[in-house]
Amino acid sequence: MSLKKYEFELRNASESKSEGVYQRIADNFEDDLLEYQDFPRDYFYFLLKLLSDYDFYSKPGLWNFLLVLGTEGHKLESLHYEELADCIVGNYANYKNADLCLAVCDFIARNYSEVDAKAIFRKLEVIEANKPDEEKGFVKDGLRILAAEISRKE
Repeated sequence: MSLKKYEFELRNASESKSEGVYQRIADNFEDDLLEYQDFPRDYFYFLLKLLSDYDFYSKPGLWNFLLVLGTEGHKLESLHYEELADCIVGNYANYKNADLCLAVCDFIARNYSEVDAKAIFRKLEVIEANKPDEEKGFVKDGLRILAAEISRKE
């Protein structure tokens, strides 16, 4: 399937079926990436679009793509990580889905250096402080995961 078909299916998935559609497309997306040594530019920008466009992040299931990023992280360069962080920080205020918020914080904790992760979490903490109570606490979860990752590496 092409990225345009992926986008079409994700955009048109009903909220009640989006979790399954996102999982299926993320699996296909991951299979596509197996054919590349480096992370293809168009695939990376597709992910940024998913993380920054309401039509995609407002539906359940986007977190599946963060799992793919974690698995294929060895193909990303430092500039990719900077762009991802900027995208997440720029859109985190709009993320209402608990699974997505947790997946974003988990991804940051497991895939960024301690210094970079803490800097990103400081920004997300400020954003999260202005969210409703039911959308809070994910940065703390991310910091706990980061602490566990640091302990595991020592």
